[in-house]
Amino acid sequence: MSSSSGSSVSDSEENGNWDDWTEDPSAAQQAQSLFDDDKLFPSALQALEYDKKTHNVDLMLLASTLDFFERIRLINWIRATKPNPASLARLDRNAAWLQDDQYLKPVIEDDLLLQLDFDSLPLSSPSPLPSTSTSSAPAPSTTLTPNQDDLVMALKAQLADSNQALNELKKLFRDRVGLPDEVDVDEKEVREEVKGEKKRDDDTHYFDSYSYNEIHEVMLKDKVRTDSYRAFLQSNPSIFKDAVVLDVGCGTGILSMFAAQAGAKKVYAVDASAVAFKAERNIRVNGFSEVITVVKGKVEDIELPEKVDVIVSEWMGYFLLYECMLDSVLVARERFLKPTGLMVPSQCSILLSLFDGDYLIKERVQFWDNVYGFDMKCMKEEIGDEAVIDVVRKEDVVGEPVSLIDIPTQTVTIPELSFSTPFVLTSTRSTTLHAFLGHFDTFFTHDGRVVPGLEGEKGINLDGKKGEVFFSTGADVTPTHWKQTVFLLKDPIAVQDGTTLKGTFKCSKNPENSRELVVEIVWTVSHPGAKEGEGEVKAQVWKVR
Repeated sequence: MSSSSGSSVSDSEENGNWDDWTEDPSAAQQAQSLFDDDKLFPSALQALEYDKKTHNVDLMLLASTLDFFERIRLINWIRATKPNPASLARLDRNAAWLQDDQYLKPVIEDDLLLQLDFDSLPLSSPSPLPSTSTSSAPAPSTTLTPNQDDLVMALKAQLADSNQALNELKKLFRDRVGLPDEVDVDEKEVREEVKGEKKRDDDTHYFDSYSYNEIHEVMLKDKVRTDSYRAFLQSNPSIFKDAVVLDVGCGTGILSMFAAQAGAKKVYAVDASAVAFKAERNIRVNGFSEVITVVKGKVEDIELPEKVDVIVSEWMGYFLLYECMLDSVLVARERFLKPTGLMVPSQCSILLSLFDGDYLIKERVQFWDNVYGFDMKCMKEEIGDEAVIDVVRKEDVVGEPVSLIDIPTQTVTIPELSFSTPFVLTSTRSTTLHAFLGHFDTFFTHDGRVVPGLEGEKGINLDGKKGEVFFSTGADVTPTHWKQTVFLLKDPIAVQDGTTLKGTFKCSKNPENSRELVVEIVWTVSHPGAKEGEGEVKAQVWKVR
């Protein structure tokens, strides 16, 4: 209101009053402890430090693994329910309250803890609590005093994320302006490229793809996969108690933490992608830092201070061998596994079936015949050149599968992962075949013995009482993120009950990209009553990528 509105206070008096005004200290906003309602502090950071020292609850560490809304729920849930602080030593990411929106409503009005920007804070300790002394010493700083290990780890993760984002931007720019990928390499690399000596890089994109959350979320939510590993690791105390374990391709660190829970005295968690930094934080916040050491790098390049009793790895890709991660696991076996050590899983087997799949042809091939009234048939010309990864209907499998190869991880060598093997498949009904269908089975045995693949399909020769585990990715069981691999036929095959397809299956690395596969199938069809060798020889090649 201006002075012309009738106020009897002069400007000088008004200014004097403002100069003399002071804020009531008791009205200043204070931060309340999560557990002790009577403990108030000048800043949120000092409240967190109190809870850490008094109740051994490090909220900044817990919050480092949560998103924005989960952090809000965590704070409000603690204030509302007052849980035993000891129960928060390891945060249960499956807890119902982490998804319960009732905990988005503040328990305390203008809660300073809810106003903290946790993303801008290193995993470190706030300054010491203010002294209760009445001396005139300056008040302690309310800024963080970083713990060096936590700060270095957080900075490494930020740097890795920044470098990865920069590389993505560079690639996008090159693609948009039509520049080759080598446009910014150094002079030595340019000379090597001109001479044809530059080594092809099949790894960078592969490792970069595992730096993002989505792929790890898909794998962790695959309960067949994750529960199988957990069941074996936690059902075999005689193997894992006081063992030294190497986790190759640790990802988020889940298998390393299972091993630590199972009693391992030391776990080395190795990953070459930037997810290693997040694994380290996951391991720290769950209380396993004393047992698990994260090593960022390729297992071919790293060094470990000791040999290990067990190597555990989830290395399987589409059609088992896609991505060729098993090569690295076998290198780790030769470098680090004790002669008496165990590989987990102990074996995988690849199986092949006949497949009707008429519906898949309609969805994937005939779709292009009429797309919103437009003829796009040219789009399906090369569909038969690449395998299709999909979850298929079990009723479209025609006959029993055959085992193409058993891969015992205890003894198999890298050259043996490229293989050629004969097969005979028999149709059990009259239909039209549109594809061969591939899947794989996985075995966890306590002694590493070989289990013939078809025995696994029939559920025999495994000792569940000794904690042995088996899972399949076939069409007749619970789907996994690996799905099934469909090798679509360019020329469908009419079969009868009793028709046999006899041939050779060949699998090798793609010479254009060693992470991909090339599959070649040669076969002849023999109908019931036909003479041996009367069928026409057919062949087709697919890439798995």
